[in-house]
Amino acid sequence: MTTLDRKACPDCACRTRCLLGRQDEAVRAAWEPHVRERRFRKGEVLQRQGHVPATTQVLKVGTVLLQRRAADGVDRPVGMAGCGQAMGTSALLQRPADLSCVAVAPGRVCEIDVARLQRNGLLGNDFFRELAIDQWKGQALLADWARILHIRGSAGQLAGALLLIADLQRSSLVRLPSHSVLAALLFTTRETVARGVALLTREGGLVRHDRWHGEIVRNRLTELARGQQPGHGAGQAAAGPTAAAAATASTAPARQAGLAGSFSSACTSAASACAPLP
Repeated sequence: MTTLDRKACPDCACRTRCLLGRQDEAVRAAWEPHVRERRFRKGEVLQRQGHVPATTQVLKVGTVLLQRRAADGVDRPVGMAGCGQAMGTSALLQRPADLSCVAVAPGRVCEIDVARLQRNGLLGNDFFRELAIDQWKGQALLADWARILHIRGSAGQLAGALLLIADLQRSSLVRLPSHSVLAALLFTTRETVARGVALLTREGGLVRHDRWHGEIVRNRLTELARGQQPGHGAGQAAAGPTAAAAATASTAPARQAGLAGSFSSACTSAASACAPLP
C-alpha cells in the first residue's frame, strides 16, 4: 500500500462527484487533516460484503467491480463504478457493507479512518445529506446495470455496457475491462464478448487503440443499445451496405491515425489532472 501526497479537494478533478469534495469550504477544511490518498492494485478488495469497514473511501482514479453474494455464498457481479464512488460508508452507521468492491485495474482512493471522524465530531447534518444523495445515485447506477440485461441481443447489451463505462470514466476514450469481467457482468461467455467487441468495431461503435483502450462512438452505440440490428445504421441504410463498407474501409486509416494522437493527448491530460502535486 502506497500513501501519496494528496491534492487538496478544490484542485481535484473528481471533486464534483466526491462525497468529500462537495462539502462546503469550512467542512472540507476540518476534514483535510484526516484524509489520505493511496494507490490500490488490480484485484484488491476495497470493500467486502458483510464486514464493517474500518475506513470510508472515495474512488479517485480507477474502476471497481460491484459484487453481491446471496445464500449460495458466491460473489456475482452486479455492476461497475468509477470516479466518486463512495465505499465503506456503512461503517458511519456501524453497519456491515452490502456489496463487495473489487478493483478492475490499478487506481487511487482517498480514505478516512471512521473512528477518527467520530472522535472529532465531523459527521454533521450536511454530510449525511450528501451521503443520502450518494446512496440514491448508487441505486440508480445498479438499476442501469440491471436494465442492460433486458436489452435484446448480446451486441446491444455490450453496447449499453460500454456506454455506462464511458460515463463512469468521464471520457469517450476509455480503458476497457477484460473480456472475463464483461462476460461476468452480462452473464455470457468470453467468446461472445470477443465476437461482440469485434462486431461493434466493424459497426463503427468502437475504435480500438490497443488491447485495453478504445474510443466510444456514442451515437452508434446508442443506436445498437436501442435494439437496432447490426448492419442497419442510418448511413449504411442510405448508401447501401457495399458503399458503406467501402467508405468505412477508405477512411479507417486516417481516422485511426487521428484518434491515436488525440488518445495519447487525452491520456496525458487525464494523468496530469489527477496526479498528486510534488
